[in-house]
Amino acid sequence: MSRWRLRALEQIAELTRDLPETLAERRKALWGKGYPAHEGTRWGRKMWGSEVRKYLAAHGDPTGRVSAKPVAWPEHIHFPFRESDQ
Repeated sequence: MSRWRLRALEQIAELTRDLPETLAERRKALWGKGYPAHEGTRWGRKMWGSEVRKYLAAHGDPTGRVSAKPVAWPEHIHFPFRESDQ
């Protein structure tokens, strides 16, 4: 596990330690408060955002979930390197 991800998880645990169960309060407590975890670095900010979205999704946020819908390509697009399903 990367240092940035570990710091993000620790910061999330600290910020949400004494919170009630409402999603709105959890979101408000986390967004914009990650500087101690990422220290302004690009990779740290990516890890902070990723871990916050995972945390909020685990606590009921429908916007944090990743959609697993397959991409529907138009019929005129041909992928010669793929095996045909036919």
